[in-house]
Amino acid sequence: MDRPRVKRRSRPLAALVVPALALITGLPLVASCTAAGPPAPTPTAVRTDLDPLKRRFPQLGSLSAATWVSQVLTQNTGRGVPGPTDVSLDGVAQVEPATLAAITSSGTWEEAVIECGVPKEIATEVGGETGWLHSRAFDESITRTRYSGSFYFDKQTGRVYFCTVNPKVRSQG
Repeated sequence: MDRPRVKRRSRPLAALVVPALALITGLPLVASCTAAGPPAPTPTAVRTDLDPLKRRFPQLGSLSAATWVSQVLTQNTGRGVPGPTDVSLDGVAQVEPATLAAITSSGTWEEAVIECGVPKEIATEVGGETGWLHSRAFDESITRTRYSGSFYFDKQTGRVYFCTVNPKVRSQG
């Protein structure tokens, strides 16, 4: 008795064509079609040195203590021409009472919540994110619109919280 012939399943055409195209074009095969998101920020150790802050934020006067972190936000990972790397600088510093009074006595200040977020590495040191004084005009006086940055003052404790991206070292003038 003759057995009925069963048609053998052939391999899907894509299973043959895709590897052949990859071989011909030299492009690597992609295992997944989902795009990888940007890399997570890379934190550095919590720092307490004052000189880097004084060079970037001279308007804050003579700082007596600080706790801060910097994080690499973006990093060029392509094989092409290297691009810029964005770095954030976030922290809290103790401001001299006379400097704090001079800064907050002029301009328009509003009670605000720290909008830029506080890195977990320094959250305990910063404390609450509400009840800080903020002025966009003061932000611009420091950043001179050359980089992004916000500065929040706590008159009760004499501290400033700063969150900046790519802060520039200030030269005289």
